Amino acid sequence: MSHKIVIANSVGVDRNGRYIIHSPSRWTTSVDQNPFTWYPWELAYLSALLKRDTHCTVKFVDGCLERLNGDDYAARIIPEKPDFLVMESSTRTIRDDMDMAVRVKESTGARLIFCGPHPAVFPEETLQTADFVCQGEYEMTVLDIVSGKDPADIPGLFPNPRRKIISDINILPWPEDEDVRRIDYGTPGIPGTNYLEVQMYASRGCPFQCNFCVCGNLYYDRPNWRPRTIADVMAEIAYLKRKYPEMEGVFFDEESHNQDPRHFDRFLDAVIESGHNDLHYVAMGSYASLTPELIRKMKRAGYYQVRVGIETASEQVADGIGLRGKFDIDHLRRVLQMARDEGIETYGTFIFGARGSTVAEDQKTIDLMRDIIRDRLLTELQVSIATPQPGTPFYCWADQNGYLVTKNWEDYDGGCGSVVSYPDYSKAQIDTMFQKAVDIGRVYRGLQEARRDGWITVFQRAHNRVGTLGIIRAGMNVLKSRLTGR
Repeated sequence: MSHKIVIANSVGVDRNGRYIIHSPSRWTTSVDQNPFTWYPWELAYLSALLKRDTHCTVKFVDGCLERLNGDDYAARIIPEKPDFLVMESSTRTIRDDMDMAVRVKESTGARLIFCGPHPAVFPEETLQTADFVCQGEYEMTVLDIVSGKDPADIPGLFPNPRRKIISDINILPWPEDEDVRRIDYGTPGIPGTNYLEVQMYASRGCPFQCNFCVCGNLYYDRPNWRPRTIADVMAEIAYLKRKYPEMEGVFFDEESHNQDPRHFDRFLDAVIESGHNDLHYVAMGSYASLTPELIRKMKRAGYYQVRVGIETASEQVADGIGLRGKFDIDHLRRVLQMARDEGIETYGTFIFGARGSTVAEDQKTIDLMRDIIRDRLLTELQVSIATPQPGTPFYCWADQNGYLVTKNWEDYDGGCGSVVSYPDYSKAQIDTMFQKAVDIGRVYRGLQEARRDGWITVFQRAHNRVGTLGIIRAGMNVLKSRLTGR
């Protein structure tokens, strides 16, 4: 059966003119300037799968990459005259995505297949407009739909039972690299990266289920970690190097790149033996399993940066998140020190306002941030507000206890304000602590950059990013922190 299919990422600009940074792993955010784009990995795998395993004409379009608002996005898709439009939508973008898809449907008669976290949690609501709603990992579910299988017999298609996760991800083709140039996602690159890098995926899944995580709770539904064969990853790197001579590195954008130390050790050997250590590598991973031997080998393999989820310095918050077995600040410091000694940059992620948070507990995280940046143990950081995405345990707990302050989905943005307020930790206090963390991180990182690049250059960067008032506010927050110790 042959159809014309358009696979589309989220809108790239919302109705208020903010740029969308669509991420399936945590929460989609927005910015008013300097946007970047995550490569939409599961849509990209779906696109390649349909091109390989069907006779359909498949077109992949990324509104985030092209910075398209709803009107322009619809105008981009309608001339394709699709029979199916497949979209992965987040809570943050559901209204804009749905409005755009409706315009395409009204103009072309396309049937709408909605995937992703928000449609999966609110399938009945989504089906008021969409024709199909997929739940969990959706590549095989969409393949069944467009292949003409009886909807009643398709697992993962609401209201049928969920489909089991793909146990062997090696059955999938390499992700989409025809309708988009994967290297274009490296300009501008992911914040904190130093080279022109292509985003890749050597594994899928995570053995943990942090209660705020969309992937662990909605896409996978159970703890898991599934690596690709090392030989296949090496072959993909070689292919990308041939296709993009200008490529300088690879960003392994996975939940836990180094989850299995023995597998990771063999992987590093393969990178070195293949000669692919002439590239620069960044990876999202776990600090728990890193050892001096692995870090030294990472350096030989071309890894210049490792990114880890630190999240909190509070044992109370770690318990509230579900980080038991993953929380060890002493080991974190040792790993950061080992990386610094080997000349590998470190990037840490932190969240504020999570379950278990109070002003005092989140202050512990700010203190840790300040100390490890000051001691040159952390090169770069990402600070977010813990945003309860519908369907996650965090959302269900906050909703049941009356802690949600809004269900206006556009507010579910991890960088623009809290949507929870606790009896002993208000929304206003969470927002204040978040901004304090952002400012302290900027100032201490600025001090590091000033030693390297000079004060004038760093001041110009900061002024372009936050303006004069932002510089003053950040300076006051740091001064207050130094005077009070908090």
